Amino acid sequence: MGAASSSRPFPGTNGEEPTDLDLIQAMRRGAEAALEALYRRYGGLVYTLALRIVGDPELAREVLQDTFLSTWAGREAYDPSRGRVPWWLMGIARNRAVDLLRSRSHQARLRERHDEPSPSSNPAVASQAAAQPEVALRTSVRQALEVLSIPQRQAIELAFYGGLTQVEIARELGEPLGTVKSRTREAMERLRRRLAPLMDRKTERDRD
Repeated sequence: MGAASSSRPFPGTNGEEPTDLDLIQAMRRGAEAALEALYRRYGGLVYTLALRIVGDPELAREVLQDTFLSTWAGREAYDPSRGRVPWWLMGIARNRAVDLLRSRSHQARLRERHDEPSPSSNPAVASQAAAQPEVALRTSVRQALEVLSIPQRQAIELAFYGGLTQVEIARELGEPLGTVKSRTREAMERLRRRLAPLMDRKTERDRD
């Protein structure tokens, strides 16, 4: 964490475990230790989300670093009325991950225009071609998540990216457990309908 190099305790917590809002307020006062605390609290969640999107540990670590640097730079912009701190962080991470993929895809297309190597003569290109279906699947999953309502997407991302149980999701969101279960079922059904054609094609390829 480049911005959070200080190990000094941040003010205003009175020795108690700070809330997320306490950390944001301390960051606004310039306490880099508050960013370190936020990183310890949510770094694993952000990394997991980034890894699911980009599919590469090195790129996921890059997204993780960028996310918390952006959090520090944009600490004045956080608005609690628009969502809790984890969702703010995950939104930043998602945008950074998608931007990174788009940037690298654009660079790859430019290289292909100039080089246009034969897949049969270039093992690296052949490997990339073989990975294209998986890349397409990840892209389709991201697009499918975008059509969900915000509450549905939150439940799905906490379950699959954050590894939380439904009880933990209900506690995190401050929602009744029955609401979370219903929301998750509806989201999974929408995702299943949207991704079914792609999964059928993948099954056919695996049989070939």
